Amino acid sequence: MGEPVYGMVLTGGSSRRMGRDKATLEVGGVPLARRVADALGTATSLAIEVGPGTSDLPNVTEEPPGSGPLAAVVAGWEELVRRTGEKQPAVVLSCDLPAVTPRLVAWLAGRPGGASVVPVLDGVPQPLCARWAVADLERARAQLAAGERSLQLVFGPGTEFVTEDDVEEAVGLRLARDVDTPGDLARLALAPPQEGEDWIGLAGTPLPAEAAVTWATRPDCGAVVAFAGTVRDHAEGRDGVEELVYEAYEAPALARMSAVVDEARARWPAIARVAVLHRVGSLAVGETAVVVVVSAPHRHDAFAAGGYVIDAVKETVPIWKYERWRGGEDWGTGAHPVRSV
Repeated sequence: MGEPVYGMVLTGGSSRRMGRDKATLEVGGVPLARRVADALGTATSLAIEVGPGTSDLPNVTEEPPGSGPLAAVVAGWEELVRRTGEKQPAVVLSCDLPAVTPRLVAWLAGRPGGASVVPVLDGVPQPLCARWAVADLERARAQLAAGERSLQLVFGPGTEFVTEDDVEEAVGLRLARDVDTPGDLARLALAPPQEGEDWIGLAGTPLPAEAAVTWATRPDCGAVVAFAGTVRDHAEGRDGVEELVYEAYEAPALARMSAVVDEARARWPAIARVAVLHRVGSLAVGETAVVVVVSAPHRHDAFAAGGYVIDAVKETVPIWKYERWRGGEDWGTGAHPVRSV
């Protein structure tokens, strides 16, 4: 890490469209507020929560509570300065970023130059997934005192507004996308289907392996077979693997995953529920990249179908991995052309 950069997560929003407190929603068994707090804590010199205390970070609240994100940012920065006696830039994140990782925070914090860094997604600047320069934090405080409430008026002429293409190339758009509705959450963080016997999905967030097993368990099934493929610390000729980045052609990948499940059902008609879930984006060693769960009345069908599904997914679905290891980075070894099911 270069110059010190603060971090703050805002957790005090009302979440009307979500229907419940977004800060407490769980992704991969971890509340959103704590996921964002963990990413900030890893990649900044000091991080706090602005809100009621739903993360593990020290917290402060804006006065009066609920007076808006500009007031929250100002309250957070004033607390950070009070704690350290120094004015430093701050990475500001809302709590509704389910795919956030330390990599995103480090990219924002380490972007060269002293200006604010604001990603632009779908043509809209994202001030609550951004690095705020000291000058703009000072401007925010002055504008708040003058009665202003808009975040968009804070950023000065030197602000770096980062295009979608640059965000995608640097860290991936999924990491910077927030969620406002249950539909948004379902697209970014997998949830069990409301109907049907197949659960197929790609996600930039941790895969819900336990939820998949629970979903697949049925009273008429005596076997539930689960496979989880994790990131290991080496590959062929590459010791010290530190990170994998999975990329997928989303629509064709989901269609091919569905075709694999259809073929499994044709071969083993007795199987009941099948889940095929795959990560995209950046994964560290030990994280789960793929989950396959199959339930059936008897174990022989569940084992056979589960083995077929994971092999066919690896061989036929257009998902590729990019490896970073000590001393280099490149596409994964052992790759082969994607074939038909």
